[in-house]
Amino acid sequence: MKKDLSTRLNILLVLVLAVFLAFTVRLIQYQIIQGDEYYEKSSSSTRVNQTITVSRGNILDRNGNMLAGSRLVYNVTVNKVYMPDGVLNERLIEVLDILWENGETVNDILPISRTEPFTLDEDRESELGRLRDLVKVAVYASRDNMMDKLIERYSLEDVPDRYRRALAGIRYTMERDGYSNSFPFTLARDVSDRTAAIISEKGMDLTGIEIVSSTKREYMDGTLLPHILGTVGPIYAEEYRQLKAQGYGLNDILGKSGLERAYESQLRGTDGLVRIEKNIYGEITDYEVISDPKPGNNVILTIDGDLQKRANRILRDTVRLFQTKSSLWGKECTSATMVVLDARTGGVLAVCNYPNYDLNDYSTRFEEYSLDPDTPLFNRAFQGLYRPGSVFKVNLATAALRLGIIDENYTYTCHGTYDGYTVREWGGPLPSCANGHVHGTINVKQALKVSCNCFFYDLGRKLGIDNINSSAQMLGLGTYTGLEINEQEGILSSPEHTRETGGIWQPGNIIQASIGQLDTMVTPVQLATYVNTVANKGTRRSTHIVDRIESYDGSVIIYQTPDTVLAVTENTNGCFDIVEKGMVLASTEGSAAIYLSDLPYVIASKTGTAQVSGGFYNATMIAYGPVGNPDLAIAIVAEKGGNGYNLAYAVREVFAAYYDLREQRRDPEGYAARHAVQETSPEVR
Repeated sequence: MKKDLSTRLNILLVLVLAVFLAFTVRLIQYQIIQGDEYYEKSSSSTRVNQTITVSRGNILDRNGNMLAGSRLVYNVTVNKVYMPDGVLNERLIEVLDILWENGETVNDILPISRTEPFTLDEDRESELGRLRDLVKVAVYASRDNMMDKLIERYSLEDVPDRYRRALAGIRYTMERDGYSNSFPFTLARDVSDRTAAIISEKGMDLTGIEIVSSTKREYMDGTLLPHILGTVGPIYAEEYRQLKAQGYGLNDILGKSGLERAYESQLRGTDGLVRIEKNIYGEITDYEVISDPKPGNNVILTIDGDLQKRANRILRDTVRLFQTKSSLWGKECTSATMVVLDARTGGVLAVCNYPNYDLNDYSTRFEEYSLDPDTPLFNRAFQGLYRPGSVFKVNLATAALRLGIIDENYTYTCHGTYDGYTVREWGGPLPSCANGHVHGTINVKQALKVSCNCFFYDLGRKLGIDNINSSAQMLGLGTYTGLEINEQEGILSSPEHTRETGGIWQPGNIIQASIGQLDTMVTPVQLATYVNTVANKGTRRSTHIVDRIESYDGSVIIYQTPDTVLAVTENTNGCFDIVEKGMVLASTEGSAAIYLSDLPYVIASKTGTAQVSGGFYNATMIAYGPVGNPDLAIAIVAEKGGNGYNLAYAVREVFAAYYDLREQRRDPEGYAARHAVQETSPEVR
């Protein structure tokens, strides 16, 4: 028995010695044989990649003038890679004191008011829903319930009361923005030089809080082209889920509207990438640039910035002109829009909306702008749908001449009311010319000059709605123009549209359609395209606002907008030549002659007065010139403007501005000398 016990003890001792020997060998291997290798691993235990943000590309006008660019700014960021463990709240309090003292704005999207008495922001329903989901409370949970959950979630129990709401908001925003080793959090954007200097000086005491140079979108003149340039803004969580595969980060800036959105892929550039290694003590052991940043490309527009500035002022003055007229028509006018095209290319030289707004204070005044009853944020030029009124008659004249239904010598006798139907057929009082005019026997040129409704009622009945509409679309109405940013397609009156909207098409509907009324609704940019097609004798070019895309330094042309012809209407029977004569008569002898008859060049034009709801009339006008070698094509709409001939003032002023600028650019010294003489010469005054 004793012998068996002794044997067992010896075996156990051998096993213990074997285990001890194994541990000793392994320890020698770890500490001596592979000591350097394992020490290196312990010294570089964290490796993260971070992006190097690049500058967004610029948007310039046709002359190289900056419209939208990027300004160097300083952002305050919280970088988890450098943030010591367990001190985040303490660091945030320290930096908050500096930010508050210097009047900086903190990145805080928590849907609870920032000042007492604290209340839930019920207007931000979706954000409140995310907050409830995050802290796991019911829909009916109070603000106190949510704050208690946030305090617990972010360990804010010992934080002084004056910081608690601010830290809850910051920590919530950090979590929503995906704060991590790879994604630093932007605590404050575009801080002052003083704030940046103070935080930089405290660098060692504020480890994990950094001043990072970045860029901010800036518009040289925020009122110049706001509806077209568009806006940029931070990526929302919903957007990020779709964009992260394209290389976007949660802190990136994204084009939200206008050209900024349409050309986001060209403007954004490509961020660089840097790899950072950190040991277990939080010390940076390696810093390697994996890929260099590549700035965004520049987008060069067809817009003439100087003409745009003058056109904005002209449109504003035109609205004021309507408001001061003795006639009741036009006194209610508070808004208008104008599009000016290069007649040779279809490029947009100027596009104006009144009232306007300033892109540089868009974010701070958004609520004010959005509540304005005159809707300054609305892009009337590309998105507004308007009845064209009598400017539509140019289409009827063109179609009837081209198809041989009439010729230059054809006449019609206007008796003041249209007698193409009997009262019985019409079902009521016969339609009449505007204001009871009786034009007598007139041809198509004279009909365009005096805008005789009865002449075009009869022409429309002869043509039929299909011919009217196919001609209108070929000329550019009721169809997309080719613009690079969103535009409305428009509507042409038709039996199909009437049925789709629950109505019954009657033969007499064509009467109203023939003078640009009924259901016909087009955009001002379509009107400009339309008149430009007439100016070019039937060749409809793609209307565009981007001329080309260049590399950031301008050394390489990435893309050049081609000269694209979308449709060609043949000048059969000299239809466009005859129509042009009528439009010239409208400018030199018709209602627009008050502003256009004494110019040193000839303008072709047509005005319209389109009835809208409430008993009001929109004023419309199309024009091009000089006749024979057109430079410009213009379309204008003034809401509740009444008589379209008042828009001839704007046409005259735009042409004058265009030629004044051309003279100034061709001979700047001579221009300056000539205008200096004019300013000082009593004879000239």
